[in-house]
Amino acid sequence: MSSKSQNPGLRLRGLSKIQKSFLIYLGLFLLAFLPRAYDLHRFVTADEAKWVYRSAQFLLALLRGDFSATSVNLTPAVTTTWLGSLGLAVYYQFNQSAIGQPFVDWLAALPEFRVQLDILAATRWPMVVLTSLSVVIIFALLRRLFNPTLAFLAATLIALDPHPVALSRIIGHDAPAMVFMSLSLLLLLLAVQRETWARGDEDAKRRGSGEMNPSFRLLASSPLILSAVAAGLAFLSKAPTLFLIPFAGLVLIFAATSLSPRLPASSPHRLIASLSPLLVWLVVAYLTFVAFWPAAWVEPLGRPVAVFQNAFISATDEEEASEEGFWRVPDLGPFYYVVNGAFKLSPLVMVGAGLAIFFAVKDRTGRPMESKLPGKTPSLASSPPRLLASPLFWLAVFVVLFTLFMTASDKRSPRYILPIFPPLAIIAAWGWLALAGRTGEQGSKGAREQGRTASHLTLHASRFTLSALLLVAALVILLPYAPYYFTFYNPLLGGPFSAPHLVKIGWGEGLDQVGRFLQREDFSRDSRVGTAYASTVAAYFEGDLSKVTEANLDYVVLYVKQIQSGEPAPEFIRYFEQTGSIFSVELNGIHYADVYPGPALQLLTADRRPIRQAQGGPLTVDLYPIGFRPLTKYGHIGETLEVDVVWQVDESLPVAPVVVSLIDSGEDASQVSQKPALAQAEGQLTALVPDLIVSHHRLLLPAGLTRGLYSLWVESQLLGEIELRHFQIPAELNQVQNVIFGQQIALAGYQFEPTADYLGVTIAWQAQTAARPDYTVFTQILAADTGERLAGVDTPPLKGEWPTSRWVKNEVVVDEYLVAIPPGFPPGYYQVIVGLYQPETGQRLTLADGQDHWLLPWTFIRK
Repeated sequence: MSSKSQNPGLRLRGLSKIQKSFLIYLGLFLLAFLPRAYDLHRFVTADEAKWVYRSAQFLLALLRGDFSATSVNLTPAVTTTWLGSLGLAVYYQFNQSAIGQPFVDWLAALPEFRVQLDILAATRWPMVVLTSLSVVIIFALLRRLFNPTLAFLAATLIALDPHPVALSRIIGHDAPAMVFMSLSLLLLLLAVQRETWARGDEDAKRRGSGEMNPSFRLLASSPLILSAVAAGLAFLSKAPTLFLIPFAGLVLIFAATSLSPRLPASSPHRLIASLSPLLVWLVVAYLTFVAFWPAAWVEPLGRPVAVFQNAFISATDEEEASEEGFWRVPDLGPFYYVVNGAFKLSPLVMVGAGLAIFFAVKDRTGRPMESKLPGKTPSLASSPPRLLASPLFWLAVFVVLFTLFMTASDKRSPRYILPIFPPLAIIAAWGWLALAGRTGEQGSKGAREQGRTASHLTLHASRFTLSALLLVAALVILLPYAPYYFTFYNPLLGGPFSAPHLVKIGWGEGLDQVGRFLQREDFSRDSRVGTAYASTVAAYFEGDLSKVTEANLDYVVLYVKQIQSGEPAPEFIRYFEQTGSIFSVELNGIHYADVYPGPALQLLTADRRPIRQAQGGPLTVDLYPIGFRPLTKYGHIGETLEVDVVWQVDESLPVAPVVVSLIDSGEDASQVSQKPALAQAEGQLTALVPDLIVSHHRLLLPAGLTRGLYSLWVESQLLGEIELRHFQIPAELNQVQNVIFGQQIALAGYQFEPTADYLGVTIAWQAQTAARPDYTVFTQILAADTGERLAGVDTPPLKGEWPTSRWVKNEVVVDEYLVAIPPGFPPGYYQVIVGLYQPETGQRLTLADGQDHWLLPWTFIRK
């Protein structure tokens, strides 16, 4: 039996070469596709709603022929919007009847902030397919650069690496940048591979034409042209991929000059040989850039220049970088990408890369490894001339230089370093196979006695076994994180135990669970919620969303990245952490989010002045108010208002209490001590937890106050404003139960005041929901026997000054309706009804029994 038929490696018996290749390619595609395609509805990342909107705007502009308007972003993310547009077009075709409007109208109506989950998933599918196909293409290229074993192992590591998987299943521009940058890099290395040049030289010599001009050879090289095309698509994906230009220049100039070693450095032929391939590469990349961006059809020079300018401005935005907070994580400075990249690396890639470095260093000082390692090219341990021709060397150089390139930028994110992950996986595959080569070498010592074939089989068996084990290990590492792959942090570095203390975490994952919690709870469904990354919650929660510092919030959501940054303020976070959350999210060992009852702590934005307070005896201490928090969303007129004030105290706590006062808004601070406050309350400063000083105040609000804004002052310093409203039904009214119109507004009390000229009806309305349209109230006098309307009045509440759309849940609005008695009104018994209707349609709101009015339990008698 031949060695080929016994090979336990990647070959499959009984199949043709084409069938074997097809099965391998299909297997790799599915290996990449299935983890990426799983549960695409589960969560939304911070930028995806914007990318769906931008894709819609891109496609809309293209369909309308407004090519300039396809410049929806200067990152430029054109490949992202193409992929998103494809997803939107497919979604519309499958849902056209349900959508019920023309395609362009539907695109124009898609919102920027809230994205429907089905539409989001539709725009994610093209990204999933592209990135899965890229694994297959990378495998095919690596087979030409190395051999099938290394190519398969590297493709497996890329397909199952958690960080690339996480970013390859969302709509964004990081994954396309990684895909096209990797393809361009590998095609470039394939174009300049040493064996390719050697074959070119031999062909030239056989033709007797001397040394062939390298520029012509490169022009005929399809890998070079395809590399340039991929580079152009990379430039259309994300601005940092422009790094390929100097790197390609470095590789191409070296490759071209190495072909003509006999020519003097000053020779014009050598200069042409050096620059021609690079010029060809640049021209093809530019033409690709223009061809795939409709906006560049109109401005073939202006759009590339704008991308360069935007990239420079973004990379040097020191103001944005200086605003980034570091509270519970360190500022890593120049080590940002080293640390963040290491935490996002798969353990298999990290160990494999370490093995590659180990064997490269070891064998640089010992015997060469070329005979032990798979591949057609020199290893990392080669002599300097051969080393510079090694694809592995250039992959390592790319990793180092691109990391340095990104480190120089002021704008940073773990996503931005994604392009180094495929090269690292290839280097790691080389390292693992180097280990297999050493292991196989030891195991084949006895086999050598049986012949060369047995030794060869032993080596292949060790490589096959290692590849199978690494495939299983990669699946075991990846799958427990599905579909929250963003929660992966390298367990070799401590994973979820150390990562929250060293690197910033969170890009929206976990906030989906917050949104689902708020949506399924009856008490919170119509609430106003303050949260970071609001668009990630909006897909799951129908209520109102705003910043965490906004007033009148029902709930406050603190997210892990916000907490790590100390935003909006460390005292803000400490305050809520000690109040206790009502819902928490933990994913794969990392605490991601907490939901707290509102309102939010209102931070003082103006310059804070110290308040001097007695410390005991003649000593005083300076206090600085940081913010205040009413413990209810609105002040309840006639009830107690509780307010917490958070302080900064540089010394020991004062003995004397501080006083919080309520005054009319607009009062001058200098007159506070001269005018009586509407309500006052003292509070003693207390350290609730270390570094959190709070004073608690209970102000009794007079029942006679009117609805509106009032100011809160501490001593002589303004804290902010609070809105007071009525939530109590006046005691003098007759109270009723379960009279609710349209499940939105209850009639909670009433009173009559009949006179000879009019009938006065006082009604206490109470809002039952957080939101509703504007309604009109009708009050009518009906004949008791016939039900005929004899008199009535229709008016908005409080004559339109306080429409129903402005009422908050449980608010009580007392309104009086005067029904004029017409002249000659006959004596008799009459009924009085009230109700509400929509003024646009006249449609009345109904009660639970189906009636569209409420009959007041009182008979109007006209004598």
